[in-house]
Amino acid sequence: MSIADAEFVQAEIAENGLAAAKPQLPPGVVTEGPLVEAKLRESYLLLGILYVGAVAGITWAVTQGLGKVEIAVFVGMFALTTFGIGAGMHRLFVHRSFRCGPVMRTFFCVIAQMAVQGSIAKWVANHRRHHLYADDAGDPHSPQYDGFGNRYVSALKGFLHAQGSWVFDQATTDNEYYAKDILADPIAMFFVRTRWVWYVMSAVFIPGVFGYAFGGLHTMIGCVLFSGLFRAYLLILVSQLTGSVCHAYGYRRFEVDDASTNEFVTTILTFGEGLHNNHHRFPRDAYISHAWWEIDLNGLIILGLEKVGLVHDVFHASHRQLERTSEARAQTASTAR
Repeated sequence: MSIADAEFVQAEIAENGLAAAKPQLPPGVVTEGPLVEAKLRESYLLLGILYVGAVAGITWAVTQGLGKVEIAVFVGMFALTTFGIGAGMHRLFVHRSFRCGPVMRTFFCVIAQMAVQGSIAKWVANHRRHHLYADDAGDPHSPQYDGFGNRYVSALKGFLHAQGSWVFDQATTDNEYYAKDILADPIAMFFVRTRWVWYVMSAVFIPGVFGYAFGGLHTMIGCVLFSGLFRAYLLILVSQLTGSVCHAYGYRRFEVDDASTNEFVTTILTFGEGLHNNHHRFPRDAYISHAWWEIDLNGLIILGLEKVGLVHDVFHASHRQLERTSEARAQTASTAR
């Protein structure tokens, strides 16, 4: 063998070795091409606007102060869009934890898109991939792995990735693979196509209208900057806590194959989504509390909507399964005696 041939063989062996060491990503994960480019364009544009708006909102609050109207609009819009993410985007569209008619489905689409966290289709696809590969190669926002399936050595880098930097990486989820039901849903897809209208309604128009109606021009500016743009960005940060904090810190009620935990502060801020270990054990449950002190406000509202007939087929698998387990244990103990 010539020297040139030997060098070629060694280079080929090295290349094959690198290929073998590269993590194998699951199907439906795209790492190049138009889907990645589209993801990055929207991420940079949307978050760039919100970054600037959030800084302006904080500056306005410090220099101009906030009145009752700005605070009331902030609280009202934060609560509405938090429910939109937790009950609408997460429990209805991702997990189909309950069903509803077209009017209520439209309502949930509105408040889900008004949370300003990407399209319904993309949110659903990302979250379903998260559950399938939780804290493993293929999870889009795990604090343990990056978007290419490489394990993080630094806990800080992992936390920052899960807390939001994952939206800027070169990996994205194929909606055709993980969210076909959403792509076939005409109501949901109308809101996917018009999502920027609902972003503007949430972050600018609705806060501005309330501010002007109840306080004039000065209050309107404060509502747009603080109760609109800053609130929308803050909600993104709060929502991301379920991926960063609730896969690293807290307590575990159930033993599952991932690092999911329940964390009290996140649970309060997200209206129940911080009961993440409970949720990963029973992902389709509409109500995920398993103790009186585990406050699942999103789940309680869903149960209330069921009582008045606005939603139906609310899923409660965990309660039935835990009851059967308890009965089986009692029967085993009785037989042993």
